Amino acid sequence: MYGLVNQAVQSYVEGQWGEGVWRTVVASAQVEDPEFLTLESYPDSVTYAVVAAIALETGDSARTVLEGIGRVFTGYAASRGYADLLLATGGTFPEFVANLDRLHSQVAGTFPNFSPPSFRVTDLQPDALRLHYYSTRDGLAPLIVGLMHGVADRFALTLEIAHVVQRGRDADHDEFLLRFSTRAQGR
Repeated sequence: MYGLVNQAVQSYVEGQWGEGVWRTVVASAQVEDPEFLTLESYPDSVTYAVVAAIALETGDSARTVLEGIGRVFTGYAASRGYADLLLATGGTFPEFVANLDRLHSQVAGTFPNFSPPSFRVTDLQPDALRLHYYSTRDGLAPLIVGLMHGVADRFALTLEIAHVVQRGRDADHDEFLLRFSTRAQGR
């Protein structure tokens, strides 16, 4: 995974538990150089080891950690110079989600050997959609759950997600049913 992802993980940990926990996590994960460079590619095993170390250090499940990272990723990417690209991805939540592959195509030139997941939207309704998530990486469906919550936050929406199909022996991808509504005032 690219350094941008690992930097977002670091930002998440430091924001939730502080720099000391981050230092403990990277030591526990045996990360040789925790100064991740945005455009540098790192083995997926580094990110998986860091997530496992976060879970061990904080007592949260890996699922909870991945959802938390996903939830902050869009805001983190926006703060790192990708705000205009995110704005151009879609003016509504369904439009944004439907254009995730296009967003990845836009950044592919910046990230050599980029291997992003793929997304497809079906069953689009005014307050719901089905998201199909295709990835060569195992175990990252919770990251997508968090990511969708983070995107919904950007659009001031309340979001309910059901993981209706899990990738495995009988399915080549994950599917999520997303139901969204405008947040009530004062929330």
